[in-house]
Amino acid sequence: IKVDLKDYFNQHHLQKLGLRFFLGNSHKALNDRPEIGVASFKLFNSKFTYHMDRGLLENDLREFNLEAGIDLLEHGSVQSINLNDSKDCHSIICKQLDTKEIHTFKARWVVDAMGRRRFLQKKLGLEKSNFQDRSAVWFRINERVDVSDLVPLINSQWHNRVPNNIRYYSANHLVGEGYWVWLIPLPSGYTSIGIVTSDTVHNFKEYSTYEKACNWLQKYEPILAEQIKDRQPADFMKMPKYSYSSTQVFSFNRWTCVGEAGAFPDPLYSPGTDMIALGNTLTTELIKLDLSGKLNQKMVDHANRFYLKTNDNVTTSIGGSYQLLGKSPVLFLMQYIWKAMFSWATVTPLIFNSVFLDPDRMEKFDGVLEEFSSLAHQVEQLFKEWSNKPTHRLSFEFIDYLGMLPFVNQFRSNLFFKKTDLQLIDDYIANLKILEELAQVIFLLALEDTMPNKLTMFSEPVWLNAWAISLDVDTWEGNGLFKPKSQPRDLHRVMKPLKDNIQLISNQSVSKSNQKIYAVNTVMA
Repeated sequence: IKVDLKDYFNQHHLQKLGLRFFLGNSHKALNDRPEIGVASFKLFNSKFTYHMDRGLLENDLREFNLEAGIDLLEHGSVQSINLNDSKDCHSIICKQLDTKEIHTFKARWVVDAMGRRRFLQKKLGLEKSNFQDRSAVWFRINERVDVSDLVPLINSQWHNRVPNNIRYYSANHLVGEGYWVWLIPLPSGYTSIGIVTSDTVHNFKEYSTYEKACNWLQKYEPILAEQIKDRQPADFMKMPKYSYSSTQVFSFNRWTCVGEAGAFPDPLYSPGTDMIALGNTLTTELIKLDLSGKLNQKMVDHANRFYLKTNDNVTTSIGGSYQLLGKSPVLFLMQYIWKAMFSWATVTPLIFNSVFLDPDRMEKFDGVLEEFSSLAHQVEQLFKEWSNKPTHRLSFEFIDYLGMLPFVNQFRSNLFFKKTDLQLIDDYIANLKILEELAQVIFLLALEDTMPNKLTMFSEPVWLNAWAISLDVDTWEGNGLFKPKSQPRDLHRVMKPLKDNIQLISNQSVSKSNQKIYAVNTVMA
């Protein structure tokens, strides 16, 4: 049974205006904090992205299943699952919570969707820590809490740069050192507010109850705290050390673990629903192959490898962002752009074109994807070096990453369906070229932000080995920074829109280092 939910989402859930971030000093007015976000639904083309009310969705899915004639056993609790190693059916024992009646079921397939109970993972010893110590709490308020209301209407320039009061429809993030706070609108009229922190910076016990969370917000995000201080929450949830992985989520023995029953990545940049969709789609494919007599161990191994590698890579990549929170605004901007563009350039085409469902097709792309991985490793290392530098000279007021940065829109060509393998390979070649340019621009911006005197070592036209970028000057010669792997190209298409929107933090910096700024402008021109 195929459920077409397009019209349902359009009618019952909110279109999502992407992710929005407010950086910088949380004790300053919100309109003075650097902002990253999209200024128009038209630019974002948000017809496929939604703010979903999970409770509403799950209740509606229940109704859809009943209408389709599917039997549901409700108010029950799984007591045991006995997996059969032969071709015989598995057995599941459930207890009816209201009548205490015991039911035994036989099934060819078992799909564990029991969430953090992780029944099969614990039964089979498949749990895996990803050593990411981060925690979260969240609560819902039964009214609209609009980030735009945190800025007085008299600040018309701030309101007009994202017209029609549509910031509300973004997943809004207030970002500080070691934390981010979300404000997410729900179609039910509630607003979800959450606190997510690195345990190395913030002690979970400091915000683990609603009263403590309000006090925490008063300390770290006082403007928001003041806005909600007299509002009572509908609920309060907490999740210490929320992220985890697994060693296996699919089996040739006809069981799978989907959603949080298998693995859970970090919620920053909102990958959770993507991972749920991947797990569900792979599960459906495995069952379909089994029913047609075509399931084999190679396909199951591929499904595990692709799903868990994607989950773990996402978690590791996002985990690196926590070290950057509350530091250089330009550093945060560039790592966000890099991570989003890297995803669009690499794994997204495999998903949109169903390549990930075919291990034989996947093998065609292994070689071309290796270059992406090694480049990403170098750029992520650069971000770490950048975050450890004490001096940060650059900032910005507002970056609309779709409206102001044309090179970002070039990656959107990857968000199309039904491409041939040859078309995908051509796309990958083009993607790698843009990422190679972007990596060099990130390097030059990092130098301008932290070590502007070193920019005099580069003469125009600048073209470097992107696989050797680093802020450790002593490694430049030995790692081949000045020996590019490719023929020189103009960095203008990537550098110019960034340069047009990034400024030195203060005029005092300019007066003290005119020669340095001139050198930077020469490189960036």
